[in-house]
Amino acid sequence: MLHSTASLLLFFLGFLAFEAEEEHLECFRCDLGFWDACYTTETKCNLGERCYTGRGRAGVSDALDIKMLGCTQAEECEVETTFEIFPNNTIFVMTKHCCDTPFCNSASKLSICALMYITVALTTWFTEESASS
Repeated sequence: MLHSTASLLLFFLGFLAFEAEEEHLECFRCDLGFWDACYTTETKCNLGERCYTGRGRAGVSDALDIKMLGCTQAEECEVETTFEIFPNNTIFVMTKHCCDTPFCNSASKLSICALMYITVALTTWFTEESASS
């Protein structure tokens, strides 16, 4: 009787360990934000991925603060990544800071109206910068 109880307990513990290993981490996602304004949704990561908050700078003298949220592979954490339009034409450089608990990359949700306002303002700013160059 003791042997069958111990076997059942080991089976149950093994099942729990397998279940925990198969869980997908949930994180906030923002494809592109400026300063702390970011249109945020919720997403499930693939197995093995971690949540991240990406911070970077762009524009003339790095005046524009870029923010991204989402899921990434662990090897991309704390690594500086360069985003380019064309080869040797850097748009911005970003570092992904990772965490591994649900929604640990917390963010304020941004309304669509505020996102549109920021997009128009940035488009105007980039257009003026291009015209003065």
